[in-house]
Amino acid sequence: MINPTRVDFQTLLLSKKRRLETITIEVGDCFIASSPCIRYLGLQLDARLTFDDHLRAASEEASRVAGALSQIMPTIGGPRSSRRRLYANVIDSILLYGAPIWSCGTRTRAGMRRAEAIHRRACLRVISGRPHLSYDATYVLASIPPLALLADERSRLYQRRHEDARAEERQETLRRWQSRWDRSSKGRWTHRLIPNVRSWIERRHGEVDNHLTQLLTGHSYFKHHSQRYDHNASADCPVCPNTVEDAEHVFFNCIRFVEGREKLHRQLQDVARPENIVQLMLADEKNWLAVATFAHSVITSLRAEEMAKRR
Repeated sequence: MINPTRVDFQTLLLSKKRRLETITIEVGDCFIASSPCIRYLGLQLDARLTFDDHLRAASEEASRVAGALSQIMPTIGGPRSSRRRLYANVIDSILLYGAPIWSCGTRTRAGMRRAEAIHRRACLRVISGRPHLSYDATYVLASIPPLALLADERSRLYQRRHEDARAEERQETLRRWQSRWDRSSKGRWTHRLIPNVRSWIERRHGEVDNHLTQLLTGHSYFKHHSQRYDHNASADCPVCPNTVEDAEHVFFNCIRFVEGREKLHRQLQDVARPENIVQLMLADEKNWLAVATFAHSVITSLRAEEMAKRR
């Protein structure tokens, strides 16, 4: 007679049935019981091969690591963005383990959404961004492709397995990423500034900090953005009549910052506009530093105004 309380080994019954069955088999002196999920070669396999259990476990582990890394990657200060990106790669390696297997078998979006949320947290740390930034803008600014695209790339590489495949598949990932970036309804101010993903992520200079992130996303102490969270607040610029205070107005038109803007134009030897400012930044490291310095000055001034108002 089979002892239902004794289990020497576990097995997995693969089934598409809505109701999962369990069995216990006696082989000699051993008892083998079926389990709804088992760990095999680092992967959590479930009976329907949805891999939700695997993504849940990977997300929990990545979340613990992300929490530890956040201690050395504060939103303001700490390592520069290029160093932060190396730390973020640790999160990638955890979440993407076994991607050639689970990316083909995932049946539901729940597990993937959970993993993407952890991945986005790491990307936000790279750019010193706040949690309310859009997913799409966060990935572009961090120069890290979305998790789903990275998983697909791993799967394609596993199938090809030759030296030229890595470069070719990364180009395919960039093509898909660009298409996704163009179609998205989120992060449109960032898209206006950075329409081309490839030129941004393949740059050879330039660190992204908290102040530059606020310019490139339009999320900061701008009254137009603040009004989203305080509907009683005005979105109007306090010095320019009948004008909404958003990132475009503040950085490119507002009379409060005309002196710093003129200095920036002299350094760039060009007039900065939303359509060319990133091109100018990518063209020369001195240009990048000039724009970053102006962004720091503007955001610091806006923050001081906001703090004075609150007091």
